[in-house]
Amino acid sequence: MTLESKVNTPKKQKRNIVIGSVLLASSLICIILTVIFIYVSSQANKQIESIREDYRKVADRRDSKVMKLAGQVEDLQKKLDAIPDRTATKTADKVKQVVAEDDKK
Repeated sequence: MTLESKVNTPKKQKRNIVIGSVLLASSLICIILTVIFIYVSSQANKQIESIREDYRKVADRRDSKVMKLAGQVEDLQKKLDAIPDRTATKTADKVKQVVAEDDKK
């Protein structure tokens, strides 16, 4: 070995140590960012699931109200359908009475 290579050896080792340290630090930063991303993603998924559950509850309440109102509308429709029949029957009975009274006269 020459004198020059002996002098350059500590510089090369120092450069290698610095490069290794930079790579190690960048690896640690990547690992930390990955852990943070996983944690934030998990928290976001929990919040999204909570929001979905709230909307499911709201939708269930809305559906039950709709079903209740649909039942009420159906009952009212049946009552309305029955009114013309009764009116027609009453009118026919009255007409028959009037005709019967006119026939008696």
